[in-house]
Amino acid sequence: MLPSDYGPEDIEFWIEPPLLLSIQSDVRRLLDEGVDSQVLNLVRELRRIIEGKGLIKGINSSARAFNAYAIDSSYPTPPLELIGGVMTVLSYGYVGYLNGSYDRYMTGEVVFEDVGEFERVITRRAQVRERELAIKLLREKARGRKEVDLVILDGEIPIHPLPYNLPVEGGVLAHVTKVIGDLLNLAVKTGTPIIGVVKRVRSRLLSVLTNECLPMNDKLIASLVLNNGEYMVLGNYGEVMPQWVRVNYGDCELRKRCGGKNASCSDIKELMSRRLSEGLANIEKVFSGSAHPGLSMLSRVQVVFYKPRNGAPAVKLEVFNPSDKVSIDELVAYLESQTTDTGYPFLLDRVDEYVRLDPRILDYVRNLIIKGSKDLNPALLTMLQLTNPQKAYLVRRLEA
Repeated sequence: MLPSDYGPEDIEFWIEPPLLLSIQSDVRRLLDEGVDSQVLNLVRELRRIIEGKGLIKGINSSARAFNAYAIDSSYPTPPLELIGGVMTVLSYGYVGYLNGSYDRYMTGEVVFEDVGEFERVITRRAQVRERELAIKLLREKARGRKEVDLVILDGEIPIHPLPYNLPVEGGVLAHVTKVIGDLLNLAVKTGTPIIGVVKRVRSRLLSVLTNECLPMNDKLIASLVLNNGEYMVLGNYGEVMPQWVRVNYGDCELRKRCGGKNASCSDIKELMSRRLSEGLANIEKVFSGSAHPGLSMLSRVQVVFYKPRNGAPAVKLEVFNPSDKVSIDELVAYLESQTTDTGYPFLLDRVDEYVRLDPRILDYVRNLIIKGSKDLNPALLTMLQLTNPQKAYLVRRLEA
């Protein structure tokens, strides 16, 4: 482990010279590029457009108190690569803050899959479990067993491929349709807002403001456009998604594939035209609730950005607010008042700490399986062997 007072000159001693030279070269290039003047001009233009539409508002300094629950999940990285497949432990739980006291719950499961794209599998499983836990909370509220004013999710409210497309009926993702539909139905039944706090933002939905593909993601642009203590509501899914699909296939994809929408790429433009038609039709199917009535309410999910007063970057929210007893203004004011130096509401920090797992638990689970098998046959023993023993140090065994 490096000493706490190490500096860049100390690091140079243990980096191989070719790697060090390469790093220094790239650092110089990044410094030279800096912030393009065109980007600054774009930010000023976007600010003018947003102000002209009356979208920017000041965040109320007096925040209303809520009995809020935050839900999150965790799994060690990297997973345990075994000859028989990939194994990890998924934990998920909630932390509620009610009238000055905490309400905590955590559970989990062992996930063992022999698949190539394990990260996608475990991410989807985690998202489903989080929303199933939200459903459990809302059912408890409906029965009068819990006070729940709002539920905060770590990430978007829907699960891929929603809201862009419906999962294939009878396919491995069919359960996604039911979970999201049930969650939204219960939110309406109990009058409970659902808020998704999106951390890893790669979307470019703000492109709908200019009808052209913006060169940066939404979080970066909102951080540059908004001042501290401001927020904006871009619109709801029903308004934003059809516009975004048009910008994406009419500009973004053309820029990537053939240099821009004005370039001579007839085949690509024809392909993008077909995908645009398919995309608009898919969104209409989702918002119509043809597969599950609850999915029609996805069109009411609001896309919101706020910039905390504490100087943190802008935060992207997805807000489903079925209650007329609370406003978007009040919800944003509450979240902003709870935002810590991490840039996110404190309940998300608490639940993140609560469900976090030590990577060494994976080797512990593996050994539980081995010890629990009374008649360990060679096939099972082989299946549980590490694919790459050189990486065993990443998951050193926990003491039982």
